[in-house]
Amino acid sequence: MPDSQLFDTVCGLIRSVVKLDEAVTITPESSLVEDLGVDSLDLVSVFLEVQDAYGVAIDEDDLAGLVTVGDLVDYVFDRQASQAA
Repeated sequence: MPDSQLFDTVCGLIRSVVKLDEAVTITPESSLVEDLGVDSLDLVSVFLEVQDAYGVAIDEDDLAGLVTVGDLVDYVFDRQASQAA
């Protein structure tokens, strides 16, 4: 289970890339596209920032499944866990 620090860091990366106002609430259920207004170009930037921050590769085949912030956080957590094993 991902910790809150991972969630907070991913949210910070999203806010930075998309330039979201601090008043916008991000939850694990927030849709990257529909709720946060992340367009396709920003989405690529978010994924690249997450990859750089956590040293995990986001497989192109997995992109369609990363719909919510929680999906992305869980993905990073699982990738880190599999790299550590």
